[in-house]
Amino acid sequence: MSTVYVFGHQNPDNDAIMSAVVLAQLLNQVNFNGDTYEARRLGPLPAETEKLLAETDTPKPRLLSAIKEKATPQQVVLTDHNEPGQSVEGLEHAQIIGVVDHHRFGDFSTAAPLHIMALPWGSSCTIVTWLFGILGQKPTDAQAKLLLAAMMTDTLMLKSPTTTDFDRLFAAQLGEQLGVDPVKFGMEVFLSRPSGSFTPEQMVGNDIKMFEVGGKKLLIGQYETVDKSRALGMIPEIRKAMAAYQKKQKADGIVLCITDIMEEGSQVLLEGDTAAAQKGLKIEDVAEGVWMPGVLSRKKQVAAPILAAN
Repeated sequence: MSTVYVFGHQNPDNDAIMSAVVLAQLLNQVNFNGDTYEARRLGPLPAETEKLLAETDTPKPRLLSAIKEKATPQQVVLTDHNEPGQSVEGLEHAQIIGVVDHHRFGDFSTAAPLHIMALPWGSSCTIVTWLFGILGQKPTDAQAKLLLAAMMTDTLMLKSPTTTDFDRLFAAQLGEQLGVDPVKFGMEVFLSRPSGSFTPEQMVGNDIKMFEVGGKKLLIGQYETVDKSRALGMIPEIRKAMAAYQKKQKADGIVLCITDIMEEGSQVLLEGDTAAAQKGLKIEDVAEGVWMPGVLSRKKQVAAPILAAN
């Protein structure tokens, strides 16, 4: 019997943490392959995630800083990501035995076959919810609350263009189990974020991923809010934080989407070498950023067109 680490991406959002936590619980419930599954995290817990874990008496996943090379490789399951550049340091020393993800696959290979559940749905937690049925289990109320919360924040209360009928179906089922309206519940979760106290550094670094585009490293981040006015009044400070984060991560360029859920669009800021982003998004690098109406999904409406155009 082995201990298998289950974790989401760096700079974890609600979906990355909850998919790892609940998937680990599910695999332990069914004694999958006779192993023990331990949820881990690759960064600080988002405020809403920490609150939900406390409300459901769910232990916080421990931080995983790196995986060291061993004679017997550490077995891992990746959730909400699959690209090494978004994963734990030393991933090459691990044996990836499973992936549960809803993103594109890039630069991904393994030495042995593995379990892959990759579906173009709006949330990795939607896939985890589906796996409960596949494995003949029903989520507890605590698990249902964690899953629904992540589904709602990742699909922006089902408004994101990444939302599918499967997300709506499973959200409705979990909402019925909990006796809540999924969208209203999701908004309550979202509003539990301390948005008024976010610093420029947090706006830039709390939800950001690295992509390889045309041989260069491009960071794409997203800061979600219900009122972008405060952020727009801090553009010089945010740009300074973007440049500092880009330098720290040794990236060539950085894109930040300040996404206003209520106005359903994003103010897009660019720093560094962002020719690839400008080409893909058909915008220019201007000081105040560019307002892109209808742009809510980093995955589908920002990263995808940038990657496709380069």
